[in-house]
Amino acid sequence: MGSKRYGEHYARLMDDRIEEFVMREELIMLTAAELDVENCQPTDFPEPRRVYAWVRYPSKAIRVQANAITYTRTAVKIRFLEPLIKIQREGWVWLNAVTPAPDEEDEHPA
Repeated sequence: MGSKRYGEHYARLMDDRIEEFVMREELIMLTAAELDVENCQPTDFPEPRRVYAWVRYPSKAIRVQANAITYTRTAVKIRFLEPLIKIQREGWVWLNAVTPAPDEEDEHPA
């Protein structure tokens, strides 16, 4: 009897996760025109750097923990787990949307 109740509970949780995934807004990253790589050549970081970055959706912006992997004068390419659905994403954000994670600041003082 208890296992049926737990089964129903977990089935409801799974239905909620599926609905979140299907109804989620699409992430907005920088376009090729905004990057202007012809005039701002990308440079890879020797090692990914832990950062916090603001990412945009049509109705909101959220701050995520990410790894900075490449940069230009104006933008940073980040890799992160998309909140809620835990899918790894990668894309470009403006440079001023990124701040070093605290342990990076300790290792690389300004």
